[in-house]
Amino acid sequence: MSAPSRPGRPAPALLLLRPLIRAIDWRPLTLAVAAMIALAVLIEPGDHVDPRLGLLLLRLGALLLGVAAAFALVDPASAATGATPVPRPLRQWIRTLLTGLAAGVGWGVGCLVVAVRLEPGAVLHFTGAVIEAAVAALIALAGAAVAVRRHPGRQAALAGAVTVLILYIGTQILGGGAWPEPYAADWHEIHRWWLAALPIPLLVLAAAHRDPR
Repeated sequence: MSAPSRPGRPAPALLLLRPLIRAIDWRPLTLAVAAMIALAVLIEPGDHVDPRLGLLLLRLGALLLGVAAAFALVDPASAATGATPVPRPLRQWIRTLLTGLAAGVGWGVGCLVVAVRLEPGAVLHFTGAVIEAAVAALIALAGAAVAVRRHPGRQAALAGAVTVLILYIGTQILGGGAWPEPYAADWHEIHRWWLAALPIPLLVLAAAHRDPR
């Protein structure tokens, strides 16, 4: 006869939340958030920010935060936790969601600072900038997730920087049209393609986070 279930027992994800928060190396992401906010505050001090410059800052911030967030996917205790009842996909998805949320909040604060400092009447199309930031950060996380699956060491997180660099160079080779200026006539059309590309890094993450056993 099976033992009765214990009502009110926390789910494995909740039990794992606190130790994972403590285990994640938050230093790269903290430095990246601080750098983005500092640039947003200090760029052109005393003047309004041109929307082109503001958009450039948001794009650089998204790339930087994505690269920094990738370090959270490194699990130094992966060998020790492999035998626990909590499967690897759950551990890695929790890491991904925690660091993705933190990066999103940091980018949002930087975005708010840029919005406050824009020239009067300037248009920046923040919705498109959010889509760009999400895709760029997810690509960095996906690249790191694939590398961490094979090489659990900290250096595997640098694969996030490599994938972001490939993304940027590839779009520049194609003419740079993927990164339009705020007043470009094809802004909305280009960002429909960005939105369509959003599921691709998510699928890569899903494949990299699956349980290898």
